[in-house]
Amino acid sequence: MSLAEYIVAHVERGACRCGLCVDAPANPEQHQPTGHTLDLVFFQVRLVGEATKEELLGLVKAEFPRWLDGQEHGYMELGSDLGDQGLGLMAIALGGLLGAWKVRTPYNMLPGVPKDLAMELAGRGLLTLIVEKTE
Repeated sequence: MSLAEYIVAHVERGACRCGLCVDAPANPEQHQPTGHTLDLVFFQVRLVGEATKEELLGLVKAEFPRWLDGQEHGYMELGSDLGDQGLGLMAIALGGLLGAWKVRTPYNMLPGVPKDLAMELAGRGLLTLIVEKTE
């Protein structure tokens, strides 16, 4: 299974809340996953199935090992690697939910940030992953 297939198989993604996507429903807040989720500003993501941190990291090491280099990597970069920015966002969320890396969003970097500013910052790329090196 490829990394992209693994991501798609193990996350439930909510409807886009950006207000610009033509395929988003009129009420995207009512179309978000429930339970333990990670809020990526544009949408929420929930873990599904039997994904593990070890499986995810093994696939990342095989396909895109630089994601694990201790530097920040944004959803635009991951989306370029995977062929889709939405998939890049879901990859960030999957790793965050599994504890494979830390996820940085406008909400956790700027507590209390207004939703419209969070959306603007996220659109400019402030949605990243970082693996903290212990070596």
